[in-house]
Amino acid sequence: MSLELSMALAAPPGGGLLAPPPPAPPGKEQQVAGVGILLQISMLVLSFVLGHVLRRHRFYYLPEASASLLIGLVVGGLANISNTETNTRTWFNFHEEFFFLFLLPPIIFQSGFSLSPKPFFANFGAIVTFAILGTFIASIVTGMLVYLGGLTFLMYKLPLVECLMFGALISATDPVTVLSIFQELGSDVNLYALVFGESVLNDAMAISLYRQCHQSGVMQQEARTFL
Repeated sequence: MSLELSMALAAPPGGGLLAPPPPAPPGKEQQVAGVGILLQISMLVLSFVLGHVLRRHRFYYLPEASASLLIGLVVGGLANISNTETNTRTWFNFHEEFFFLFLLPPIIFQSGFSLSPKPFFANFGAIVTFAILGTFIASIVTGMLVYLGGLTFLMYKLPLVECLMFGALISATDPVTVLSIFQELGSDVNLYALVFGESVLNDAMAISLYRQCHQSGVMQQEARTFL
């Protein structure tokens, strides 16, 4: 749940990157920083409380991860339409270094610590197959579909290398909601280990594919410049 809320805080409304905020007037920086920290802590507390209520009443139609994302969407939408002297969007400055260094490691540690090692290593062969071969196939298929969609004018046309890069990014799934439902329903430990293990290892495969495609694109661009 914390990962989804963190990503909801990190992502601005509309899915794009946040534009650099305008410089705050003198004396406003401390106020903006304080309000930003207060709002983010309030969102975390609200997410934990809402998750506890959902678990207590066994309301499985809205998982905790989805509830956290909805909170982020609502607050982000209100920040987007705000028209105050100091734009509310500047209160949600979120640095990726902070996320990767302070928020993500405890989440990964908790997930690995709570996982039973016996079913994980018992299904390690299938997990590696799904993570490596499955991610590779999904990346190629997704990239080719995007490329063909551009050729047939169904979507914006992109070079093949960029389509493959998009396929590598989109194929690294993170089934946190599915895993939370598995935990609530008490599903089979082998099924949980397969889904969790694949979701952990496919990130490394996706990063490798993305960097390889990016390097190929850079080499092609340099070759065109040289010619």
